[in-house]
Amino acid sequence: MVGGTVYCPKPSGLLSATCRAIWSGFFLRISRFLSSGGLAEGLASPGWQPSFNTPVHRTARDGRGWGGRISLHCFTEDRLMNCNDWHRELVKLKADVINTIRRRMHDARAVESYYNKITGGTGACENVPTAFILKNTADVSFLSQTDQLLMEAEILEYDIPAIWTLGRSYRNEPRAGDGRHLSEFALMEFEARDMDLAKLIDFQDELLKLVMETAMDSPIVPDEHKTRLKKFLKRPVVSITYSDVIKRLNDGGVSINWGDDFRSTIEEMVCLLYDGPVQVTHYPESIKFFNMYRSDRGRLQEAMPLEEYDRRRLTVDCVDFLLPWAGETFGASRREEDYRTLSVKLRESHMFKQMAQIRAEEINNAELTAEVEDAAWKPFEPYLELFNPEKHPDRRSVTRSGFGLGMGRLLQFLLGSTEVVVL
Repeated sequence: MVGGTVYCPKPSGLLSATCRAIWSGFFLRISRFLSSGGLAEGLASPGWQPSFNTPVHRTARDGRGWGGRISLHCFTEDRLMNCNDWHRELVKLKADVINTIRRRMHDARAVESYYNKITGGTGACENVPTAFILKNTADVSFLSQTDQLLMEAEILEYDIPAIWTLGRSYRNEPRAGDGRHLSEFALMEFEARDMDLAKLIDFQDELLKLVMETAMDSPIVPDEHKTRLKKFLKRPVVSITYSDVIKRLNDGGVSINWGDDFRSTIEEMVCLLYDGPVQVTHYPESIKFFNMYRSDRGRLQEAMPLEEYDRRRLTVDCVDFLLPWAGETFGASRREEDYRTLSVKLRESHMFKQMAQIRAEEINNAELTAEVEDAAWKPFEPYLELFNPEKHPDRRSVTRSGFGLGMGRLLQFLLGSTEVVVL
């Protein structure tokens, strides 16, 4: 469902064949619906009324391709379009949003770059359990989930002020097709020098408002949703710490502990509490990526249990931008710059243990040995060496920040959709 829209699958083959398939499927499903008493049950239900949020019927979908719902026409709340026209406008909206981002990146002196989608580990460490493992390669390889570490390396090695990319992220996601998760999606990533958390928050806020203004011109964004976007545009986005969110949720009777990650239902609650987009900062260090900047700048204690991290309320300088309808859409942080901290955090991270276990299963009959751990460590060495004080003493003082932006969820928010938009 997109903007109150029932949409049809991506056209392919001859138009006549597509139309025959649509009509055939339509009448088959309508006949099944009527024979099951579904219409009578619907009309008899208290408070029933027609809704553009109710699809005529569905087809099976797994999140790996086009949306998978079929309709003879595409509806918004105040107009009727045929599917070709609606999809044409969606393509134009995607292009307009990307061009808006590209113009802002140009103004920020951010260089656009591109990266390989096959990685030895550094690009598959975002969500290791969902990494696609490639077979028949010389070494254990994965489809990329993120280009972050490569981008960080380029701004440091080549003295680039900022860099951005629009690439693909691949996830062997068991929840693909649930309306929120996909197996492949467009991911826009950004890394910059001389940017701390406060500047990062302001930059994300500005970028969101620019794309909201762009969406206002699209005919497939319903008028009712444009009214909501106008309301969001007129006021500053709320920025609040994770700890303050937990307290407010607890005070309201929501059962959640400090140290818990936010589920999608919690993200929806937070947007509802603050009546719009929310930037939540300073999440627990125990649940975040190894290279997020530690808020506590004391010497990191090695082999400290995760429970102790939470007992001490240790956080990182990060921010998740939660959007209504979509949930977490930007995931961002200031980047750690201390060599020892990076090395310890990586070695002790659950992510690295998962990477090592995958290698053990692929090359050593699941036996986790020192040699296997060394092989898992090797892809990260070039990144870690960027911060080695013996080689690069000047880099301890380079402030860096960046984010990843899921384009499907951004479009979901801009359209007021109940499901992530497949791009």
